[in-house]
Amino acid sequence: MQTRLSLARTLGAALLWAAVLCEERTVRYKISEEVRPPTVIGTLASNVTWTPDKTRRTFPGIRFKLMSPSTSSFIRFRESDGRLTAEERVDRERICKRNPRCVITFDVAFVSAEQFELFHVEVEVLDVNDNSPEFPRAECTVEISESAALGTRIALDAAEDSDVGSNSIQSYELSENSHFSIDVITRVDGVKYAELVLVKELDREVRAFFALKLVAADGGHPPRSGSTNVTVKVKDANDNSPLFDHSHYSVDVPEDTPVEALLLDLNAIDPDEGLNGQVVYEFGKQVTTEIRQLFKLDYKTGFLTLQSPVDYEDETTYEIDVQATDLGHNPVPSVCKIIINIRDVNDNPPEIIITSITSVTDGVAHVSEATGPDILVALISIKDKDTGANGQVSCTLNGGHGNFRLKRAYEGSYTIVTMAPLDREKIAEYNLTVVAEDFGVPPLRTVTQYIIRLTDVNDNAPTFSAKIYEGFIEENQLPGTYITTILASDQDSGLNGEITYELFDSDTNSVSRFAIMNQAGNVYALQSFNYEVTKRLDLRVQASDRGWPQLHNNAILIINVVDQNDNTPFITHPPLINGSAEIQLPRDAPPGYIVTRIMAKDSDAGLNAELTYKIYDGGDFGFAIDPNTGEIYINRKITYDEYDSWKVLVTVNDNGQPSQTSTATIHFTLTESAPSNGNFYDEREEDEPKQWTLILILALTTSSLLFLAILSFILCKSRKNSQKRSDDLPEALDIPYSDEKNSVSMISNQTANVFDTHTFHSTTVDSPEKLHSSVQATAEVFNETPQTFKSKYRSVAGEIDGYSTLPGYGKDSARPITVWKGNSMMTIAVRDPQISGKDSGKGDSDVNDSDSDISEGLKKDYTTYKGLWACTSECRVLGHSDRCWSPSVSRSSGTTNTRHLSTFSRTRPPSQGTLQRSYDTQTARSAALQSLTEDNYDYIHICSPHAHRRHDTDNRDSSKSISTEHSPA
Repeated sequence: MQTRLSLARTLGAALLWAAVLCEERTVRYKISEEVRPPTVIGTLASNVTWTPDKTRRTFPGIRFKLMSPSTSSFIRFRESDGRLTAEERVDRERICKRNPRCVITFDVAFVSAEQFELFHVEVEVLDVNDNSPEFPRAECTVEISESAALGTRIALDAAEDSDVGSNSIQSYELSENSHFSIDVITRVDGVKYAELVLVKELDREVRAFFALKLVAADGGHPPRSGSTNVTVKVKDANDNSPLFDHSHYSVDVPEDTPVEALLLDLNAIDPDEGLNGQVVYEFGKQVTTEIRQLFKLDYKTGFLTLQSPVDYEDETTYEIDVQATDLGHNPVPSVCKIIINIRDVNDNPPEIIITSITSVTDGVAHVSEATGPDILVALISIKDKDTGANGQVSCTLNGGHGNFRLKRAYEGSYTIVTMAPLDREKIAEYNLTVVAEDFGVPPLRTVTQYIIRLTDVNDNAPTFSAKIYEGFIEENQLPGTYITTILASDQDSGLNGEITYELFDSDTNSVSRFAIMNQAGNVYALQSFNYEVTKRLDLRVQASDRGWPQLHNNAILIINVVDQNDNTPFITHPPLINGSAEIQLPRDAPPGYIVTRIMAKDSDAGLNAELTYKIYDGGDFGFAIDPNTGEIYINRKITYDEYDSWKVLVTVNDNGQPSQTSTATIHFTLTESAPSNGNFYDEREEDEPKQWTLILILALTTSSLLFLAILSFILCKSRKNSQKRSDDLPEALDIPYSDEKNSVSMISNQTANVFDTHTFHSTTVDSPEKLHSSVQATAEVFNETPQTFKSKYRSVAGEIDGYSTLPGYGKDSARPITVWKGNSMMTIAVRDPQISGKDSGKGDSDVNDSDSDISEGLKKDYTTYKGLWACTSECRVLGHSDRCWSPSVSRSSGTTNTRHLSTFSRTRPPSQGTLQRSYDTQTARSAALQSLTEDNYDYIHICSPHAHRRHDTDNRDSSKSISTEHSPA
């Protein structure tokens, strides 16, 4: 592919060369005017410096192109070899007028497949003496006063010669006489003229006039001449002549001077009086008509004004003779010379001429995208008629996007060359802007647009959107059936972008026999397909453009043949003869016995090949068939004494649409052989594989719905019970959480006192704090429903019923109780009297507790402890002692003791009030009161049940409460 692309670029680029040679050279030719046409001026091919073959001067494929039009129409240019020919009469005076050097310039590009050169051609037209000097008038009359002083000068008419150089006027001659001579003067414009000089005094009475002949001769070979007759009239003497302030004047006139502007104020003075003293001004006789049209001299005032615009580019200097005369009789004129220098101004913007080296259509240059770097695209000629800084021009190029640049060729000429390889698919058109600006003040600028449109080269192969395509067609379709569409794209344009498609067989690499493609990329079947024979076709799609060289690309097309249910099941077992088979049936075969198995095949695939077996006729004899396996078995007891043979019609159907069916007639005949013991049909397996998926889906759906229903019921029930308990509980339930202290209250329904403790009473009625009355509640309330405990800190929901009772001391084992510990609920196991509650400080394991220590091998006696000691601050530091949480309880024989957790109270003991309880000693009451009134302690209130409460005379709270102070373990 890369080779083809390289070839395309090489062939598509007429300007591409591996080592580009680009030179700008000046070639000069000379031709004399008036040569007889056709005359060969020169051949540029002889000036080419490089040739493909050094041994011969041949240029295969070369081409010369005229890059800028020549200023002369008589030159003909031939592009094949660059020959220049004068095809008509050459008149130098018409081409260049009086310019001393007549040169015709133009540019020619030499272009070949290997190189290009740029030639600046100069053709100089040489002057020949084909013009004679001519005077403006055949006769000229001048007047002079008889009193004129010797040396008086009178300017005579200047002769004109269109030739230049030595062929122009070189000398003047005056006919022989004794009074006058001539002096040849050269003007600033190079024109020579003669002045008549008085060399001898005049006397009008002796001779009143002189007839002279003035001859002008050029320097040609042979020389040419022209003459005029000069008549000199002698006038009477006039005493005084006008006198100019200066005999020579020089005036600088900018070329943009407006018309009627005053250039010079001439002043001549005549001392005479009257008419002899009045002075008038006029141009000298040698002043040309051109000057008289440009400048105006006032007859009376001597004001020299501009009558028409002057142009520096036409003429730079004018020489004017002005004479002043008085109005007296026989005046003697005075002459002064005025030199007018035209000063250039920046009044001409640069002129841009762009000549494309390639073809141009509607002002758009076409360049091949295969053009390499440093290739000439166009020539830019810059001209400015101004001079000096006003005529110096800088040129810039914009819009090249880094692919085109400007290169200076020679003075006033630039070339547009490529900088990098071009790619039409990225940028198809360039709008270049050429800006030429001179250095005048102010500078003048010219902007010209140059559009380059890239012509396409077949450098892009067709591309597919994917490497592999897949199509489907049903079997048994008619030839010409549409299969799929495959499209490729080509970034090239024109024929280079037009794509044709071909299909090839991947295995044989020949044109496909199975399918065909049109130019729209549609694939059609060439034949009908049989799925059972051909399931898949692998084809190669080739996309080709119509460019040169032709480029290709390939893709894979996989055609899948879709199966149709066009094959009926074929029964392979038992072997059928004319559609029937005979099967022996053992006599006395029990129900469930498998007599035979029908086996069939289907050449189709998928559902079309899934078979179902049925008994169409004869099933009432006691035979059944498995629809999946085709096993024919006895499904009920058959009376073998009634018949000797049975005929059963079996059908085999596939699951296609429409379904195909095969039938078989099975004849069962009795045989005396015994039925096989292991050949029985298991009905439990029937339809099980097919129904597993449905059963699993139904089970999952039912389980999900049942779970959601149960969950909804539980949530509703829980909300109703919570509302009910909230309505039934006494108001005291919320009281324990109103204080910031921690207290846990336990209400027991035990029939007897759990602990054998002392009763202590408060001796001071106005103690700072009063013990809080225990919250009462029956155990039955909490055994029935869950209870929610609320506080301003949190809500704790607990299931009250089910909590273990406090330990009895009969045959019952110890059970745990739940208390409020710090900011959470804790479950604590109440130990037997034989087991101490002492914490060893080694952790939470009972193994490290003191009562688990059996190192001494002795059983400890805990019966000596008679009461539950309150936890103090010392306990918080040192840990609970053996007395903490280890009460001494007398056994109640034959009584089952139960305590239920009734209420958890997190409270601080009241600051006022008196606890009315019976305590044994005043000391115990004081100690207990002091302990209970300490801050930040946790309390456990253990209350007796309602049925066994002690009725006090003060009708106080009937619940018996013992507050035990403890610190967190």
